[in-house]
Amino acid sequence: MAKAGKAARAARIERGVLALIALMSLVWSGWWIWGLARDPAFVPFVERAQAGLVAAYEHGLARAASPNAVIARLDARLDETPRDWVVIGALTDLAREQGIALPEALVARIETLDAEDNGWIAAGMACASCAWDLRQCPLSVALSCGIAVNLTVLGDLVALTREGAHYLAGDEVDEVDVALSFVGLAATGLVVATGGTSLAVKSGAAMLRVAHRMGRVAPDVMAVFRRAFAAGIDWARLPEVRGIDDLVGLARPRVLRPAIEVAQDLGRMNARLGTRQSLYLMGVLETPTEVRAAARAAEALGPRTIGGLEMIGKSRFLRLGLRLADEVWALLAGIASLLASGAALIAPLAARIARRGIRPILRLVLRATVR
Repeated sequence: MAKAGKAARAARIERGVLALIALMSLVWSGWWIWGLARDPAFVPFVERAQAGLVAAYEHGLARAASPNAVIARLDARLDETPRDWVVIGALTDLAREQGIALPEALVARIETLDAEDNGWIAAGMACASCAWDLRQCPLSVALSCGIAVNLTVLGDLVALTREGAHYLAGDEVDEVDVALSFVGLAATGLVVATGGTSLAVKSGAAMLRVAHRMGRVAPDVMAVFRRAFAAGIDWARLPEVRGIDDLVGLARPRVLRPAIEVAQDLGRMNARLGTRQSLYLMGVLETPTEVRAAARAAEALGPRTIGGLEMIGKSRFLRLGLRLADEVWALLAGIASLLASGAALIAPLAARIARRGIRPILRLVLRATVR
């Protein structure tokens, strides 16, 4: 009997020690996870592969862009004043691509209101407004009147000349415009040093300059180009420049890389969506990360991009392009295993304590009931 008692006591002590170790391990793991989540280097989400990206968006559109939902959204957009024809056009494109047949009455209404808003008289007035000042330019067919020059090398040279004159006169210099023009002119040399596609960078920088002059660039995106202006260009050597090729030598590639990446993302977006839709998105996207996510979505969805964003919602639309990193899945699996191990160790001890605590209570209840 004495030996049996000692063995039972030793077993209880052993289980208690193991339970304490498991509990301490859980506490330490929680502390480690909390610290890891606060580490800027920890990235819980990564971009989906192209095949997974397309599949995720197709699934999202199948759920959100039902025929009734698309028709209802078109009706709501047509009731707005002023009407956003970029979104209306994107929704009709989405309906066509998804095989949704729009009611004849809705199609007739779209055609009537389109002729009313974008007829030759309205287009002529908007064209004159765009040519005079891009800030007064709507995202309509007249947009081409205001950006024809801005999308060429001439536009870069004009911007640099204009801002150079402001600098010499002691006036305020548009730092973002200068940085974009510099990136556009020196794109070929810069992408060799920073990685990327020259054509996409040139196109994206030109589009960003137009979006900037229209007031459609978010502060966080503008900040990238302000940093590029301040630290990415060796201004002390500017007097040595004798031609466009000399501009490349002024670049500091490591500092300019974020600006190059934003310009390239918009260039990729523009290649898939065109000018109007790309400029529309620039007015919606708030950070360089969102610009990159939208560019990947545009490559996957093409003309359905803005319609998909409209139906799914921006936050969820951009999140569809992400998935949990493999390291996170491994971490979650480790935590689950640790919790299971801890529960297995603690359960017998908890059950024994519970039985010892519950028995006296049950006896008291039974005695009170029997009496």
